[in-house]
Amino acid sequence: MYNSSIPIVANPRQSHCILLVQVGSLATRTFLEYESVTDCILGISKVYEEYLGVAHPLTPQITYNASQLLKFIEDVPDMSCLVYQQASNMYVPYNKLWIMEKVLNHFKRTIGPENIT
Repeated sequence: MYNSSIPIVANPRQSHCILLVQVGSLATRTFLEYESVTDCILGISKVYEEYLGVAHPLTPQITYNASQLLKFIEDVPDMSCLVYQQASNMYVPYNKLWIMEKVLNHFKRTIGPENIT
């Protein structure tokens, strides 16, 4: 769980974000940098799409919904974000639960809450 006493980013569109992710064995550990939390959420979708492409190489077009992406985040061995907080001049860590909340909110904003499955 993430620490609720740590303030959530006031303006996530402008906070540098580092995504730490491991989708399989230790050899798959990597990090990705984004200019904002929103960009990071889009990047997580790209990571999932790449994962699906490797898992289903013969499928020409793969579609997915929010619940499948959330399940992927839940199931990967490790995923966390470091989000820069200008007020404290430091990066604050956030876990999968926080990431899943941000992903779900992004889907609600972009496709509408009634279309979330």
